[in-house]
Amino acid sequence: MTASPLPPTAPATLRVVPAPDWEPPYSDSRWPADGAAMHGQSELALTFVLPGGLPAEPAPALRLVPVRGDAQDPDAFFGPQPTPAVELPDPRVWAGRLAQAVAEVVGGDRPAPQLLRWTSGEVYALVCRQAAVARMRGTTGRAVARVGRVFSPADGVAEVSATVTRRERTTALALRLEGLDGRWRCTELVVG
Repeated sequence: MTASPLPPTAPATLRVVPAPDWEPPYSDSRWPADGAAMHGQSELALTFVLPGGLPAEPAPALRLVPVRGDAQDPDAFFGPQPTPAVELPDPRVWAGRLAQAVAEVVGGDRPAPQLLRWTSGEVYALVCRQAAVARMRGTTGRAVARVGRVFSPADGVAEVSATVTRRERTTALALRLEGLDGRWRCTELVVG
């Protein structure tokens, strides 16, 4: 089988086309006195037609409509939003993990900033103080947390009792968990 020769083609002709000057102006002297655009800007389409033949127009002014809360109160719209219990994990399991994490922070086994996302500012400050006191007394060490009772006084709220055992000593914890922004957050903590 032999390949057929390609037909001869005409030689390509090259032509030189001047390139437009697209450099930015370096002084006001390059702009025309009448304010007309230069350097190809006058050819940009400021109004154009959509494929269906309708003219393209800017979108009307948008306004924000709050989903929850009062429109005059920015904290009601931008602040933490309550989350119903059906959209949250099991409070018993989550409270057990949080109580263990609190016990580990107080015992010096976990850095305190890991609790920032899961606690309010007051609870975080309390845990940091408890950790400092435990270090001064020398009562740090491995601890085990156990959840006792879980009570739900309202939708998206759980009140939990737990115990923390460290060496031979047992301490009680009471936690209030609130569903905020799609997660449980500890808003109250009592160590007894």
